Amino acid sequence: MTLSSLLQQTSRWINAIVEKLLIGIGSCICMILFIQVIFRYMGSSLGWSEEVSRHMLVAITFLGGTAAYKRASFIGLKGIGHGLGPRFQRIVVVALQVLTLACFSILAWFGISYTINAWHHTSASLQIPMSIPFAVIPVSAVIFIVHVLSDMTISISGDRSGS
Repeated sequence: MTLSSLLQQTSRWINAIVEKLLIGIGSCICMILFIQVIFRYMGSSLGWSEEVSRHMLVAITFLGGTAAYKRASFIGLKGIGHGLGPRFQRIVVVALQVLTLACFSILAWFGISYTINAWHHTSASLQIPMSIPFAVIPVSAVIFIVHVLSDMTISISGDRSGS
């Protein structure tokens, strides 16, 4: 098994898990907010529901970005260099992937630092370390890095069958 096929297989496997996780988190948010409405109607309130829902929404945002990237749902820049031939276009795509990889590497680095530094801060209602909800930042950045590396191996080799 080559490094390229291993990266592509890992990228697909991670994305499948993330997409299932997104469905689960979205369902949990819906249930929590529905239960919160019922409790408020009955004259009581769940103090933790809004905080949990907010943290889950942030997780959906970051993890959903990885799934959108994997499915190529973002606006692409493939038109750059299109008129100058396939070789130049491949160079442009790889250069953009290198910049993307650098961006997500920086996000992972600062996300790890931020998550570690937030360990001593606790959330308002749950009283959990803020590192727990903040951990989605470096985790999603690492997932992005795997996806970008997988795409780079495809772009460099010119093999579109692995995507």
